[in-house]
Amino acid sequence: MKRILKWAAVLVAAALAVAPFLNADRFAPRIRAGLEQSLGRKVDIGNVRVHLLTGPGFTLRNVVIHEDAKVSAEPFAYVGAMVVKLRVLSLLQGKLEFSSLRLEKVHVNLMRARDGSWNVQGMFQASRDSNAPLAELEVRGGRLNFKFEDTKSVYYFTNADIDFSASDAETFDIWFVGEPSRTDTLARGFGRVTARGRLRDIGAEPALELDVQLDRSALQEIAVLIGGADLGVHGSVQSRARIAGPVSKLKIEGTLQLADLHHWSQPPRGGTLPVSYTGELRLPEQSLRLETDAKQPLQAGLRLDKYLSAAQWAVGVEAKKLPIAGASEWLRPPGAAFNGMTLEGTIDGSFLVGHDVAAKGEARVTALKWAWGEGNTLESEEVAVTWKDRMTELRAAQAELDGQPLAAECARNGAELSWDCKATSRAIDVRKLRSWTQALGVKASWFDSLGAGQLRGTVQVKQRGGDPLEWSGNVEIRNAEVAVPELDAPVKVAAASAAWSEGKLQVQNAKLTAAGAAWSGSYRFDGDGVRPHRVVLETDAVEYAAMEKALRPMAKPSSGFLSRALGLGEAQAPAGSGGVDFELRAKKAGVLENVRLAGSRESERVSISAWSATWQESKWSGKGVLRWTAATPELDITGGVRGFPWSGGVVESDWRLTGRPGAELHIDGKAKGAGMVIGEPVESLQGRYRVTIGRRGATAAFDQLEGAKLTGKPVERSAGPFVLVFEGEGREVRLRVSLQPFEIGNAIANRAP
Repeated sequence: MKRILKWAAVLVAAALAVAPFLNADRFAPRIRAGLEQSLGRKVDIGNVRVHLLTGPGFTLRNVVIHEDAKVSAEPFAYVGAMVVKLRVLSLLQGKLEFSSLRLEKVHVNLMRARDGSWNVQGMFQASRDSNAPLAELEVRGGRLNFKFEDTKSVYYFTNADIDFSASDAETFDIWFVGEPSRTDTLARGFGRVTARGRLRDIGAEPALELDVQLDRSALQEIAVLIGGADLGVHGSVQSRARIAGPVSKLKIEGTLQLADLHHWSQPPRGGTLPVSYTGELRLPEQSLRLETDAKQPLQAGLRLDKYLSAAQWAVGVEAKKLPIAGASEWLRPPGAAFNGMTLEGTIDGSFLVGHDVAAKGEARVTALKWAWGEGNTLESEEVAVTWKDRMTELRAAQAELDGQPLAAECARNGAELSWDCKATSRAIDVRKLRSWTQALGVKASWFDSLGAGQLRGTVQVKQRGGDPLEWSGNVEIRNAEVAVPELDAPVKVAAASAAWSEGKLQVQNAKLTAAGAAWSGSYRFDGDGVRPHRVVLETDAVEYAAMEKALRPMAKPSSGFLSRALGLGEAQAPAGSGGVDFELRAKKAGVLENVRLAGSRESERVSISAWSATWQESKWSGKGVLRWTAATPELDITGGVRGFPWSGGVVESDWRLTGRPGAELHIDGKAKGAGMVIGEPVESLQGRYRVTIGRRGATAAFDQLEGAKLTGKPVERSAGPFVLVFEGEGREVRLRVSLQPFEIGNAIANRAP
């Protein structure tokens, strides 16, 4: 007996091991007939294999479940593998009944016919008509598509797992897990939905009871799933809900958790916002309504229709005396860096956005107080915002910026991704304004260089897409300071008016103090010009050293004074440009009067187009070039003097200055004079001369001076005027020279001792 049992066990084990490899295609007709009777659909089967380990049954490959021709020509499902388990009792009765069907790698088309019925309803009816117990249904790794009449929906479920089984003739247990997706996006799976419950087919219509959970998902992904676009609000969302009632009118109760809410351009904000909601779902009509508690100061509602075919949705929000203090982190402006920012005030208003409705609504913030850091506040009794036709507008609002009056208005165009803001003030402290723009993360145009002062007028800033900020405005400047790296002290601006827009700046009626002198003048910047900068300065009196300081920023090319101090940047000018046109005027500079200097600078070259001055009733003029190829410039300056009174007569001269300061300078020229007294009356005198100034001192030579050749050098001195001694051909000429002030005295002697 033991031997018989042993051999029986061996035979059973062998049968179980070999069964999966046995070709059971001869059973295919009966299996196909059983499936067609159970499903009420025509079925095609690729091949059949027997399996016994988990109970008698078959594994079917490449199965196609066709659709009722009245519904659609497209099959109901494509199944990569179907595991069919048989009821043992049905085999003993000579029947072929299925205990379970497991579908793997399946694409299912859930279709709605013109009469409003779904194809799965026909399948349930077919199972009932067969008088056979309903088989348990399992789907693993499936894709559920939705089709309405002849149109396939953009929505589908991917990675879907389904368990569907009958507890009794009228009650069915349901378990579902899947990820909703869209066919018109590259991304697959927008969150994960789990549902568990029962379907009761009793009475006039089926009733459903489900516990549904949305796993933690990205808020922007849910927005893309519903509306097809990212609305710009990011964060995470998760939810649990209870759905119960007849399928034509299901009641919903649930909670929603919103976390890390922020604008797309901001970092995530900490904190979680719990929201309770109720609603109604009508499955036959594809209609969903959700709304939050009406007793709360912030209420929201969702309307979603035709969500499986062509979603029609709308989201509405309403605030009633909603405190904004708790939302300071969420409302922090993009890119802002505020320390200890707080908000006070309440908000009232409503907002609506939908598939066919651009954001519209209005909101009003009352008793607003926005504070950060130490003593930085923005206060307003009322701020109103409207949304319409993809435009967001901050209507003209009266406010106080750190106690100083300010009016502001803004507009944002969502279609063009552009915005435009304007602020007007009767007098606002520059340092306060700069601290706010820096905290907001906004590079604040040229007034960033102002160290102090007040602005009065209008400032406007706008931006289109990712383009740089465009600043414009028209302001008056009072008691300001501008830090200039090339000068020993900041330039103090007593008053000026400035107008700028689109790469152009015009400063007029400027009254300032720089380099120890009081100046008036103007400045112009034109980014389209070959030399975009132009400076005109005028003063009553200035010393030589102060004049040199005033000239240095415009003369030295490596300084970048105008670009750095004014924040305009030579990159805005054409390639290879960035030059400066300048003109300086002084009624008195040292001993010179009516001084005018005009020229330009491009790269290392400074061109003096004209200079002129008067001294002791004489007129001086000329032009020249400075080339900055080293620490000091290389000079090439020409000039002339007319009507210079000297030694009882009049002298005129033309000359040329070449060389480099600190190294060696040469002055070459010719001069002539008449009516002079040099020891004795001279009717006329002319000749050429050369003066060389080097590290070891100065030398001079006169040539063709009435046939004489004179050479000389200054006599050593400790201070005050010095005597220049010329010797030649038995004669000696001495001239007294003073540099401060510059004077050339009469001859001391003109004969040899």
